Amino acid sequence: MKRVYFHIGLHKTGTTYLQQLLRANRKALRREGVFYAGGKGLPNQVFAVWDLLGRRPQGEGDARIAGSWQGLVDAVSADDDPVVMLSDEHLSLATAKQAATAVEAFGDREPHVVVTARDLARTLGSAWQEEIKNRGAWTWAEFSAAVRDPRGAGTNPARGFWLRQDLPAILGVWARSVPVERIHVVTVPPAGAPAGALVQRLGSVVGFDPAELTREAPWANETIGVVGTELVRRLNPMLTELPQRQYDRAIKRTVVRLLAERTAPVRFALPPDDLAWARGRGAEMVAAVRTGGYPVVGDLADLLSDDLAGPGSAPDRLPDRTSSDEVLADALQALAGLAEQYVELWWETRGPEEPVEADTRARGISQARALAFKGRRAAARLADRNPVAGRALGAGGG
Repeated sequence: MKRVYFHIGLHKTGTTYLQQLLRANRKALRREGVFYAGGKGLPNQVFAVWDLLGRRPQGEGDARIAGSWQGLVDAVSADDDPVVMLSDEHLSLATAKQAATAVEAFGDREPHVVVTARDLARTLGSAWQEEIKNRGAWTWAEFSAAVRDPRGAGTNPARGFWLRQDLPAILGVWARSVPVERIHVVTVPPAGAPAGALVQRLGSVVGFDPAELTREAPWANETIGVVGTELVRRLNPMLTELPQRQYDRAIKRTVVRLLAERTAPVRFALPPDDLAWARGRGAEMVAAVRTGGYPVVGDLADLLSDDLAGPGSAPDRLPDRTSSDEVLADALQALAGLAEQYVELWWETRGPEEPVEADTRARGISQARALAFKGRRAAARLADRNPVAGRALGAGGG
């Protein structure tokens, strides 16, 4: 029987990299008998999933999204490949009814769910940084305290975190529509694992050979570390009037990328109490996965948080203790990058320059003045580099 695989995240588990790799290698996947849904002339997976969930970033009339889900379903129905794969971490936000709708839409295919999962310690830090890059202004202490407090699970930032990271709950939602034996938990390898290990694990579930994916995934570096995150956190309250799309263009696609390119990110490790909490909660999740009987690819020990300290980090290197001097230094780097980008944009979009009308004699006199000025400027630059020339120029000027 033909199959359909729903890769539903979780968020911050390498999904962006995996999706870019799969998109870049659509033709290779087709040769392997896997149709990675979407592509040129076909509905966009992201917009289709947003349509399924009822999400409309630009309002009810968002023409990019309306009808995308059915368009994707129709494209898959017309495909004859043995395997179809969808990958979008927003599927982890589906309600039980929405998950059932997704599964039923491909009724002629055997449904499988793939859930990539990561240890909570790394996830917690990444999720906080992602919140900041999406207009958040919570300090690390505020974010961590909210996530750890069971009483605050219904309000942000904890609500957003647990909607995306409560592994047992998300598995339970999809288990209402898909048999447990077809819900595959793929653990994200720990730091230091061989490159490509996550792709190997995913390929073993879906049924493709990662060695055939020879085209590299396009990648935009967005790692900004402790100081860059603190800079964006302080900036966000000043940008509340920006609509979301303009904010994304100005901050996520410009300032964040400039910081990633122009600064050396300083990593941070969780403080001991946060790390201990992550280990304890991670152990509870591992127990729930075992009890649930879900097939696991990888090692559930990967989900038990380890010490995150590494090069450039220390246990007490926390965002809340970032100095204003460090933030200023990163801000200046971002400002310099913005100035360069502005000049490039201005140069590309400037209007035509109107030439001055003048006769031949006037042009000749003007050219002579220009050459004289150029000579004086060259002499001044030489004087700045050579003390002897400087004294000579000074004497001549006297």
